[in-house]
Amino acid sequence: MPYGLDYEVVAPFIYLTLSTLYLLGTDSTVKQYLSVEPEAHRAIRDLSTAVAAGGVRVRDSGRVKDEFDVRMGLYTAEEFWLFDLAIDVIAMFLALGGLSPGTHALVVSDLRSLDKDAHNHHWRKEVKKAGDGPAQFRDLRSHVPRRK
Repeated sequence: MPYGLDYEVVAPFIYLTLSTLYLLGTDSTVKQYLSVEPEAHRAIRDLSTAVAAGGVRVRDSGRVKDEFDVRMGLYTAEEFWLFDLAIDVIAMFLALGGLSPGTHALVVSDLRSLDKDAHNHHWRKEVKKAGDGPAQFRDLRSHVPRRK
């Protein structure tokens, strides 16, 4: 995840997604994977930036009541597509195996929480509406398995 990324006081599911990606980025297994997959590393950093931008856009819109306001209608279909891909990246890293036990336990817990948000009707409808998503992330999408 890029240093200095602004994701403070955004929707809890966005904060959790980005925090989990940051945590994974500190694990030696993930570092090793990213060192041999530099294109994936770049794409995941770009994805993290795009996910944060969606949260910041909504946060700064003046339509958010407080830090726990998670009105899904404030996000675009493309943003849901990005959020969904980011959660799939988390699941992919979890499936790699080799994570430290503490990291593994935290990521499993975080993924369960994220899946609760990602399985609501509005989320699924918006992801479908976004189709193939932004062109910039289609290659990453083709390499990251969809979580079950």
